[in-house]
Amino acid sequence: MKKYKRLHHIVILSFFFILLVSSQWALAEEASTAVTHLQDTILKIMKDGDKLGYKGRYDLIRPVVTQTHDLPVIARIAMGQYWRELNENQQKNFTDIFGELSHSTYAGRFNSFSGEKFSLISEESLRKNRKLVQTRFQKADGEEIRFNYILHQVNDQWKIINIMVNGVSDLALKRTEYGSILKKDGYDTLIEKLRTQIKENADGL
Repeated sequence: MKKYKRLHHIVILSFFFILLVSSQWALAEEASTAVTHLQDTILKIMKDGDKLGYKGRYDLIRPVVTQTHDLPVIARIAMGQYWRELNENQQKNFTDIFGELSHSTYAGRFNSFSGEKFSLISEESLRKNRKLVQTRFQKADGEEIRFNYILHQVNDQWKIINIMVNGVSDLALKRTEYGSILKKDGYDTLIEKLRTQIKENADGL
C-alpha cells in the first residue's frame, strides 16, 4: 500500500513538472511566435497588394499590429520627456494617431511582392523580462535586411516595443524626430506632421 502511495505521488509530481516545463517552453516560444505572425501577415498583404489596395492592406494588418505591438508604450517612449508635459487628452490623441501611423506605414510600404521572404535567426532573453528576436528579410535580388525585435510581456503576451532595421532603432529615430519638432514647433505641429505622414502612406508616397 505504501509503495502504491509513493508511486502515486511520484506520478503526480512528474505530471506537474512536465506541465511546468511545457508552460515555460511555451512562454519562451511566444516571443518569436508573435514576430512570425506579424511577418506572415506582412507577406500576405505584399502578395495580395494590388488586389487588396491600400485600404484592404490596412484593414488586414491593423488588428495584427495591434495584437503584436504595445503601441501605447511605444508612443509614450517615442515622446520622451515631453510625454509628462501633455495633458490626458493630448496623450490619448497622440497615442491614437501614432497607432494609425503605425498601421498605415505597414500598409503603405509593404504593397507588392517579388519573392521576398522572412526567416527567423534566433531568440534570446534580455534583462527586465524582455526578449530579442532576430530575423532576416531577403529581397528578390538577394539583398538581406536584418529586422530585430525587442518584446516584453503584457498579460502573458509578448508584444513588440522596438524594431531595429540593420541595427538602427526605429524607436530611437522617432524619439529624436518628435523631440526636435516638439522643442521647436510644439505639440500641434507634431500632430499635423503625423497626419501628413499617414496621408502620404495612403497615397503611396
